[in-house]
Amino acid sequence: MEFHGIDEFMLFLKTQFDRSERKQDWRALTGRDHIGSAYDTFIFTDEKVFQVKAKEFAPKKMASVACEVGSPSPDLLELIKGGAPVPLNVVSRTPSAYSVIMFGMQQYSSEVSDLLRREYYSSRQDRLESDLDRSLKVLLDRPEYRRAYRDLKESQEGYFA
Repeated sequence: MEFHGIDEFMLFLKTQFDRSERKQDWRALTGRDHIGSAYDTFIFTDEKVFQVKAKEFAPKKMASVACEVGSPSPDLLELIKGGAPVPLNVVSRTPSAYSVIMFGMQQYSSEVSDLLRREYYSSRQDRLESDLDRSLKVLLDRPEYRRAYRDLKESQEGYFA
């Protein structure tokens, strides 16, 4: 399924959650790619796995894209328990995060999300990266965001070095 914006994806996800008879099976894991400074969030529903890739382009402003990457399996569900629990909106910072936070806490682990990204869902990463780059380019064409993004990158240089 293709989404035309993160708001559309969040609405879809909330609708799926509301319809689900196995809400207790839903899980989420977020981690940060320390090379590209993007966040990867994997949302395991009772039937599918979705990935949200997000990048901060100004303080507390994120560009995000989402797509379906596969289906959940018991070994993956066991793997994502390896992170520390945090509320979803702490990492996502999107106004629509409230629609997902209802399924509780997510796990945060850059190591586990990196493993999922590289080993399990690597075939989807190029498309997500290009979609995210395209979204960022559109936003950074606006002068007010271009300067904020440059300032943000300069302030984060030491963190990602």
